[in-house]
Amino acid sequence: MSPPVLPTERRSAAAPNPAIVLTITWAAIVAALGFPAIKTGVFDALSTDDAMRLVEVRDLLAGQGWFDLTQYRLDPPGIAMHWSRIVDAPLALLILLFRPLLGQHAAEALTLVAWPSLLMGAALWLAATIASQASAPADRARMRLATILVTALSIPALIHFRAGAIDHHNVQIVLLLGFVLCITGLEHSAAKAALAGCLAGLSLAIGLEMLPAIAVASAAVMGLLIWKGTEALRSAGAFGAGLAGSSLLLALLLLPLNSLARPVCDAFGGPILLLSAGGGIALLAVAGVSYLRRSIWMRLAAAALAGALLLGAFFKSYPSCVASPYAQVDPLLVSFWLERVSETVSVTELARMQPQKLLAYYAFPLLTLGLCLVAIIRDTPQTRFRWIVSTVTLAALFGVSLWELRGGAAANIVAAPLCVMAIAALRPGAAANWGLLRAALLVSPATLGGVGFAIWPAFAAGTSGHEIAMPDPNVSCQTISSATPLAALPPGRVMAPIDSGPAILAATGHSVFAGPYHRNNDGNLVMVHTMTATPEAARAMLRARQVDYILTCNRSADQGDLVRIAPEGLAARLGRGEAPDYLEPVEAMSKPGWTVWRVRK
Repeated sequence: MSPPVLPTERRSAAAPNPAIVLTITWAAIVAALGFPAIKTGVFDALSTDDAMRLVEVRDLLAGQGWFDLTQYRLDPPGIAMHWSRIVDAPLALLILLFRPLLGQHAAEALTLVAWPSLLMGAALWLAATIASQASAPADRARMRLATILVTALSIPALIHFRAGAIDHHNVQIVLLLGFVLCITGLEHSAAKAALAGCLAGLSLAIGLEMLPAIAVASAAVMGLLIWKGTEALRSAGAFGAGLAGSSLLLALLLLPLNSLARPVCDAFGGPILLLSAGGGIALLAVAGVSYLRRSIWMRLAAAALAGALLLGAFFKSYPSCVASPYAQVDPLLVSFWLERVSETVSVTELARMQPQKLLAYYAFPLLTLGLCLVAIIRDTPQTRFRWIVSTVTLAALFGVSLWELRGGAAANIVAAPLCVMAIAALRPGAAANWGLLRAALLVSPATLGGVGFAIWPAFAAGTSGHEIAMPDPNVSCQTISSATPLAALPPGRVMAPIDSGPAILAATGHSVFAGPYHRNNDGNLVMVHTMTATPEAARAMLRARQVDYILTCNRSADQGDLVRIAPEGLAARLGRGEAPDYLEPVEAMSKPGWTVWRVRK
């Protein structure tokens, strides 16, 4: 005779299989995010950064050196990009895998769809696992289900998983979820602690977007070691070893030996290597002190000394890295280009321009932070670190999002499993029925974002009417298909709008001067100065830079600003069809709003 089934077991058994839900949800997201690419073609779904990433991968496959990140066709003789080969490598491998069967073009197209889709599946699985590992076995199915659905509704993050999204943001999000999964289980597994350190090092080697979150989480590990001493020694030491070891190994794999100490402040280089490897070694040093001396004051003194030495070495060796990452951008380009990039908008600017979006970006992570703080207070000391480290990580991401809108994507998707965990912790019976799912969906980013748009009329009266610049790529000359006809012209140097540069590089063999990258001060300034100069002054500039073609796009954001800056400048005159004698239109390449001019030699 079989034992009776308890009510909680019956309720848990009735929950849908999380694996099936994950698969269905993943397929639905991939289809929804891939629809625009089906409609316009996946190559035209590429953003400017996606297009430049594709160019970088093609150059790698064509034989450009692993350590050579120069984009030679951007502001010739070239600009050293601040991106990482870690993202280039899997994209190149996928293209190589598909190319024998499909050919180059189709292999690239399939890679553009497959890569973000695979990462979306990984993000859903990691988020669900974060929530389930903190729950009782009987509740795990419903915890996973609720987390999968809330993650799928993290609207600010989904744009980074659309078809064609091959830039590094989606990889960073997945690595961060993996980091949170491992570091929240750090106390109970040295292997997870070491893996958390490795994921942190890998994330920093790709880009610096997650540096604040990784820094505060590492500080929380140091705090755990100081507080618990030998009880946390093994896990904290494993985390430090993973962080230091992975950072040093990645430096050898990604950086030439003669550039390891170079003061690169916007990418993985000497400053970040010092902080990451030095921080890991500092943790190991304090762990050693904890092993030898069990006094909390000795651990505190050792941590203070290690931190002072590390920060002192950083400020002395790399004082320029204390400034904003955009400090090197010329002030003219800040007002002409950088201030209209939607990713760099702050919360105050968003409130002034589009207040209906505030709840969509900020309400869910802020609400989750509140729930997590309550969970910290109510949880037992034995498991409180899990809440502390996840809360400070989310708080750092939320702080970044207040400074730059791009931080909202990671903040919302990391908040998804934490929100489900907090609701389950504060309402112990919710995970045993559908109450958890209803509560989580009620506060999801999609729901709160919908509320923001519903109450938009109440905000509208107090706004200035300004809008964030979101030009349509199809009419603002940013798509690869719009630049493809230029490939018929003999290869040359093209003076074009800033956001048209990556598409031209991806679609043709031409070189361009302007591109939406903060390191490209020279090329962007050359374009602005030339196109706002008088026709005679512009002629000398074009000759000095050996420009072969000029491309004007009347619907680009650049054209409107160039005309505003210089109503009688070269761009304004060309926009009116008033070409100087040294320029001739290439009629076969031109279309409404887009004109190609050949520079007569």
